[in-house]
Amino acid sequence: MTIARLPGARIAISGYGLRMQISKLEMRILMLIAVVVIGILAVVIVPRLAGSAPAAQSAVTEVTPTPIPTAITTPTPSPTAQTEQQILDNIVASTVSVYSVLVCDSLKEYATLSIPEIITKVLAEYPTTGLSDQSRQIMAQRVLTESTVKSCPDQSPRVAAGITQG
Repeated sequence: MTIARLPGARIAISGYGLRMQISKLEMRILMLIAVVVIGILAVVIVPRLAGSAPAAQSAVTEVTPTPIPTAITTPTPSPTAQTEQQILDNIVASTVSVYSVLVCDSLKEYATLSIPEIITKVLAEYPTTGLSDQSRQIMAQRVLTESTVKSCPDQSPRVAAGITQG
């Protein structure tokens, strides 16, 4: 392959029967395109691969209640420190959003078990961190209740009766 400078500020690149001429303006345009592509990679794709982009962090849409402003101001916890109630709400919302159909299938599969037995079995198999035992119990009840409302309303009476019972 040979590179030769031709008159008129044109560069000729030839090799293997291929001959191409690129002017300075064309070279600048190609460099601009390369810079734009690298910029897009740096701003959009790399953070997603690293897991820091908002779209990568929140694949599941969570609905959280909007606080109503009041005259009394209360100290708010730092963004990284969540209360047990916030952790519970996040777990329930994401679990119901992703697993409600699976929960309903499991309710049909374990039709012979009572709701308290199902809750005990699930809590033994799937430990949660950051929650007290009471909150874990509440979480399991809420996941069952909200999943049946969303994906299998026919199971709602059974779940409601089982939660009241247990």
